[in-house]
Amino acid sequence: MKTQAELKRFATKHQVPVMMDDGLQFLLETIMNQKGQRVLEIGTAIAKTAIAIASLDDSIQVTTIERDPEMIAQAKKNIKEAGLEERIHLIVGDANEVSIPSEKFDIIFIDAAKAQYQRFFAKYSPLLSEDGIIISDNMSFHGLVEHPENTKNRNTKHLVRKIAAYKDFLKNHSSFDTIFYSIGDGVALTRRK
Repeated sequence: MKTQAELKRFATKHQVPVMMDDGLQFLLETIMNQKGQRVLEIGTAIAKTAIAIASLDDSIQVTTIERDPEMIAQAKKNIKEAGLEERIHLIVGDANEVSIPSEKFDIIFIDAAKAQYQRFFAKYSPLLSEDGIIISDNMSFHGLVEHPENTKNRNTKHLVRKIAAYKDFLKNHSSFDTIFYSIGDGVALTRRK
């Protein structure tokens, strides 16, 4: 079984975006404080985060969604090596298109295509348990959400505008309250009002 450090080294070597260490620590502590048992992760990558979450407690079940074939192959391998095939359920496909069992989740973690966050929120927030929370990563996007003038790349500017629009959507939502943390690459924690 690969350690979290080994998974991080693999991600760095292969340019796989994974959650920053302090952001991951915040996520894990939040799950423990929340006593979350059922977690939905949107964006598996190599399953580094899913493995960390499932390793917190034997009672935790993780459903995770990934569409990239290379990531899926690596995630399956890492989940198997970690011995967590019974508790990490990998759903293959685009998170905007797949259907998942209509169960309730204590934690929904959004960390996939940044430009799609608002659509993911709309699709999956109805699956949140009564006292559940939604955690969204990359709210700062390397500081560019706060300082979009620091990039000249048109695609990056578009992405940053989408993240900023998602932040505004969360701030102004009539049914949810959100707290933004400047931890890792920026984390949003959302719960029902």
